[in-house]
Amino acid sequence: MTNQNFSLPHRLLHWLIAFTMLFILMTIFLRENWMSKYYMRDVILNYLGTFNVEISTDQAMKIAKAIRGNMWQWHINAGYLLIGLYVLRLLTNVKEKGMKLSFLSSKELTSKEKMEGWVYFIFYVCIAGSLITGMSLIYDVGDHELMEDLHKMSLYYLVSFIIIHFLGIIMGELRDKKNIVSKMIHGKNN
Repeated sequence: MTNQNFSLPHRLLHWLIAFTMLFILMTIFLRENWMSKYYMRDVILNYLGTFNVEISTDQAMKIAKAIRGNMWQWHINAGYLLIGLYVLRLLTNVKEKGMKLSFLSSKELTSKEKMEGWVYFIFYVCIAGSLITGMSLIYDVGDHELMEDLHKMSLYYLVSFIIIHFLGIIMGELRDKKNIVSKMIHGKNN
């Protein structure tokens, strides 16, 4: 596994998925912090108050939600993009490596390589769960509250995976996977 080369489709999909997920994370961060409907409602009420314009809290909340609407549509659009990229990634993996889960039973793999396999397997299952719950929310399928709670939990696995991924890259660079970042950029070991 240390001499692994990455094909152009694999690398392109890796980076497209990474940037799409970071964009999705940004929309979540904005929605929960700077563009929180409660924070924006208060800003609207305070700002209009400086002009002696008064509106109700409900009206300010509707304005806040309208402002956030376009940003949240980008979250949804990125979710659709991620569905396409996810399917292409799975198809590319099947084409390049076949339909096998070698990390489950291979005696040739080290414990570390098996663990990496499990981490990626769990990550792909979690992505599928995020995409399915997101689509169920958009198309109002299933228990809305449950789907929303499950979808919001995606934030935790995504942030956890990013941290694990970067730690793995650092450990690989320091140990047995020298130039892994370079190989993921241009496919060659420098």
